[in-house]
Amino acid sequence: MKTVALRACILLTVIVLGACATDQAADVALYRQELDIGAPPDRAELAELSLPDAIRFTNSFNENLSIEGEAYIQALAERQRNASSLFPTFDLFGALTFRDDAGAGETSSSSGSTLFDGGVGGQYTLLTGLSDFNRIEADRLTIEQRRWLLLDIRESLLLDTARAYYAVMLAERLVGVLESSLLVQEERLRDAKGREDVGFARPLDVSQIAAQVSVTRVSLLDARNLVRISRSLLTFLTSVDSASIRLSDDYELPSAMLASDELLSIAYARRQDLAAAALAASSSRITVDAEIGRYFPTITLNLDYFLTRDTLPTEREWTGLLTVSLPLFTAGRIEADVRAAWSAFRQDVLRYSLTRRAIQRDVEVTHADLSVTAERITELGNQLRAAEESLRQAEASYSAGLGTNLERIAAQDALLSAQLQLAREEYSLKIAYLAAMRAAGALTDAVTGRVPDAAPLTVPPDSPFVILPSRADEEANHAATR
Repeated sequence: MKTVALRACILLTVIVLGACATDQAADVALYRQELDIGAPPDRAELAELSLPDAIRFTNSFNENLSIEGEAYIQALAERQRNASSLFPTFDLFGALTFRDDAGAGETSSSSGSTLFDGGVGGQYTLLTGLSDFNRIEADRLTIEQRRWLLLDIRESLLLDTARAYYAVMLAERLVGVLESSLLVQEERLRDAKGREDVGFARPLDVSQIAAQVSVTRVSLLDARNLVRISRSLLTFLTSVDSASIRLSDDYELPSAMLASDELLSIAYARRQDLAAAALAASSSRITVDAEIGRYFPTITLNLDYFLTRDTLPTEREWTGLLTVSLPLFTAGRIEADVRAAWSAFRQDVLRYSLTRRAIQRDVEVTHADLSVTAERITELGNQLRAAEESLRQAEASYSAGLGTNLERIAAQDALLSAQLQLAREEYSLKIAYLAAMRAAGALTDAVTGRVPDAAPLTVPPDSPFVILPSRADEEANHAATR
């Protein structure tokens, strides 16, 4: 009987251990599902890289997102751990006792016995002052908080990728402009040397043109180095070897830009960090109730059923124990925990307020940058046309003998500067637009066309000891700032 019971216990233990094996692939799939914005193309067949594809590569392969995704899984595991307190627990137990049965006049080595008790034990907590229910609800809100933080980190990484992408394109555009200008300048230098040989140009003119050529070559070296650095950063963010791959920028900006007030309204509804801050404060408030519940009594029921029993009394098949615990004096431990929980709640409420005001600042700054960049492009276009006309007239005057070489070089410098500035601003406009979308929490929507889930419209519970600005105050301050 003892052997049969022992074998049954071992078999049940093996079955339980097998059932408790975790599915790691399923856990990874949980947070990857939250991040899904479409699969990137096959890297082996990738001939060119567009901005949406670069975004998808970052979303799929950047380790920072996976690290934050594991924090989301850990929050799910914490809720599972706390939820288990609502259910009874059952355990197989066994006790093997070795006893010396030597009596008077007998040697201790002549006799002995082995006793085995085995059975099933169960435990269930009947009452905990609702602390367990409150902790589970707080865990549920924490899970949502981690999900929104995961999406918030995704938005930041995607903006970094867009900036790196356009940094490469800008550097390559600068290289193209400088190479084109250098060809013109080198041709002018050869012409000036030929004119000097026949006595139609001064040595000073040749020296001035040679100095300009050297300055342009140095700028070209810096631009090519910037291309290598920018491509290295893009490779780091996307996990795609972009050292030589061609970037195909076909991303078009919308014809009409949103106003600052419209961006702010979108941000209050979609910003992932604001949703996470609200959920963190709500979770902290419920944690306060969980800590207060520790003042109430705890009732626990324990039952043991013996499958086999050799110890006295051998005829007893089960035992039960009902325990009631009421804290009378805990040396201030519960009070300290409640006090800390209230403090953590006030902190989270203040963080929510700070995040909300930071969002307003982000929207105002990025929208102003977007507006100024668009206006600057218009003026730089006018400047470029004027510089082209100035160089044309300087060339004509120099060829007719009415102008100096210095005037021609100054006009060439002005044209090159206008070309470089316009190239920078054209890409800066796209970056400024994407930064504005990031400030509004809608960058994923802007790049991939996928509308993200709407953030919860709830706000954290108010604390009477924390004075926060009202929505009306924020709108009045925003209007005054404008």
